[in-house]
Amino acid sequence: MFLISNISFYYKRKILPGFKTSEKSLTLDIGSGDKPFWRADFFVDDLSLGDVQRASESRTIHDIGEFVDANVVKMPFKDKVFDFSFCCHLLEHVDDPAAAIKEITRVSKAGYIEIPNGIIETVQPFVSHIWFIYRNGNKLIFVRKSKRMHEILSKNGKVNIDMIVKAKEPFIRLYWKNKIEYEVIDNLKESEKYHSPTRFKKKKDSPALNYHMLFVHIMRFLFYKKKNIKKSVYKK
Repeated sequence: MFLISNISFYYKRKILPGFKTSEKSLTLDIGSGDKPFWRADFFVDDLSLGDVQRASESRTIHDIGEFVDANVVKMPFKDKVFDFSFCCHLLEHVDDPAAAIKEITRVSKAGYIEIPNGIIETVQPFVSHIWFIYRNGNKLIFVRKSKRMHEILSKNGKVNIDMIVKAKEPFIRLYWKNKIEYEVIDNLKESEKYHSPTRFKKKKDSPALNYHMLFVHIMRFLFYKKKNIKKSVYKK
């Protein structure tokens, strides 16, 4: 049952979003990292902190589609040039989620956002996450994590795996069109704010990542249609 559940969840998170847009749609993966979106034409990630991902500490994938090294709050694309954008597990890491969301909605007309459920963050805080994120209807609510709060949660001892497993939605999955509703709660002094480490050492790629890339290549072979882009997507 656990295997079936994992497969079902993987389908909802990694496969289904690709079928929420037509094969003719120009698609952007924002924060592509080591697990790129199979349907994307363009891939954006910021390599300024090194070519290593925050959580898995694996290499960023550069050799699929057109890769662009850029900060999510300042992407080099024209307004609304993408029909669909995929942004998975990025917003919990950025210092200014409001600026990131504004940029996402500037360059794309619709898309899919996935972030960790803030409830899970209180059970197992991740060293690279600086926000607790919750969903109220279609509205995303970001609550800044303090240094003291992260320290307390990290010292809670053994992780309550049972609570995580039973959580109905360990991840928040949001499909949006035209706009993204959000609220940012950040009333901490700068000295109180939690910041994740800036650099991570590269580890060996895990079998799960290898399986993901195998899946990506299979899906692109079966369903992906390379676009004949007649006009440039980049700003002059």
